[in-house]
This record gives sequence, C-alpha cells and structure tokens, in this order.
Amino acid sequence: MHRLRDLGLAGLAGMAATGVVLAISPPAVRADQDLWPGLAQTLFPNDKLAQDGTIIQLGTPLSAEDAALVPITLHMEQAADAGPNDPHRIKKLTVIIDNNPSPVAAVFEFGPKAAVTSVETRVRVNQNTLIHAVAETADGKFYVSQSYVAAAGGCSAPSATNLDPNDPQIGEIKVRQLPPEYVSQDPRRKETVVMIKHPNNSGMQMDSTTHLYIPARYIDSLKIMQGGDLLFSVTGGISISEDPNFRFDYLSNGTNVFHVAASDTTGKKFAKDWTLNPAI
Repeated sequence: MHRLRDLGLAGLAGMAATGVVLAISPPAVRADQDLWPGLAQTLFPNDKLAQDGTIIQLGTPLSAEDAALVPITLHMEQAADAGPNDPHRIKKLTVIIDNNPSPVAAVFEFGPKAAVTSVETRVRVNQNTLIHAVAETADGKFYVSQSYVAAAGGCSAPSATNLDPNDPQIGEIKVRQLPPEYVSQDPRRKETVVMIKHPNNSGMQMDSTTHLYIPARYIDSLKIMQGGDLLFSVTGGISISEDPNFRFDYLSNGTNVFHVAASDTTGKKFAKDWTLNPAI
C-alpha cells in the first residue's frame, strides 16, 4: 500500500482520535509559509508530481464565508466512459490542506468502471493556506493542482448542531439523485449526492458548557457501491466538514441499487441501501 496511507492518514487519524492532532510540519507555522515542498516529499517521496491544470482541476473560493464549511470541487479530465484498461484513468485522488494541523484531508479511490469526472465536498480550513489535489492515474503517473484559500479557525469552530454522542441521528445516510446537467449528456452518466449526518469532531473544538475539548470523532471510511461495482471509497480525516457531503457524477452500469457503508473513529458502522429512480 502507498506510504501515503501510513503517513498521511493512518498515523494522523490515530492521534486525532485521542484528541491529539499531529502536524507533519513544525508546530509554529506562518500562514504564508510554503509547506508544499516538504509535504510533497513526505507524502510522495519517490513520485514525480506534474503540474497539470487539465488532468486534475481543483476549485475553491478565494476567501471562505465559513472556514468550517469551505466548498471544494475536483474535476478530473478522463474519458467519460473510461474503463479498467484505460491507462489514463484516475484511480486515486488525494486532497491536502497544507496549513491544517492534519494536512491530508481525504484519499479517494475510484472503482475501475466508475469513470467519475467530478466530486464536490466541504472541508475545514484552519488558516490561510494552499490546498493541493494529487491525482494518480492507472499507469502510475501523478498530477497536481493547487488553489489558495483565505480562512481561519475552521478546525476549532464549534459544531452547528452539537449532537449528543449517542444521538440516533448520527450516521444517518441520505442519497439524492440529480437530473442531468445537460440534455445532450450521455444518458448513462448520472449525478448523485451522498450525505451522512455526523458531527465529524476534529478534537480541537471546545464544549461551551464544560470548556473541555470535545474528543475527536469523525467518519474515517466511506464506500459507495453501484450494485456490485465500486464507485469510490474515501479515507477521511479531521478536515472533512461536519455532516460529510459528496456530490459526484459516474457512469451507470444499469444497476438501480446503491449501497453506502461508512464507519467512524469510534468503530461505529453505518450503512444504507438505496433504490434509484431509473428515469433520472
């Protein structure tokens, strides 16, 4: 398995789950300090990262209205019907928020038949930072795109809902189908939103009553299946916003059943089967 998993998420996730968040970079970090060369060397030590604004395009606001809910869009340039044998198929995508305490926000791994070309989600930004998206293609090449975001305090911002840890709503999964954006679009291509009710506590937020830090608890694993085929999986960290939300397109395999499975850092597992409307 790529060293990224061991260094970027697994180790950091273990620390964050205990309420301690470890930064790859030294603790005293200026918002304007360029951490990317060191992060790139640490996370991708033997890989050449090509700057390419066509293979992977990262979209973010220049200035965030809410640092705890910063929208990001990931556009991947690949054939709309890219199959398992396409060497240019993007098989993995890593989102790194350079100046966050735990820089690796998420690792997406795409199914060989999914042909996903766009993913939107929301992240926490702790201070002014560059965000990087690194795409790995099936032939082992790496491409990187970056964007700057001005924001502050997203990782320590209080939860909007303050759900009780035992609230039965935690882990509730919703799936919403979206109509095709263009009438001329390939009818096999679909667009869907998957939402999970979860506080995604970062371990840096303070309880307003006790003034103690709320233990880290967040969705660390998500898998979305189309029938028996993987659309994509996500290994998540503390930087994914409360109530994780993923909007994406994909190539339908003709199956009208979605299976969504997730787990969080307390070991709780959540799952839902969803029957799609074939007319959409």
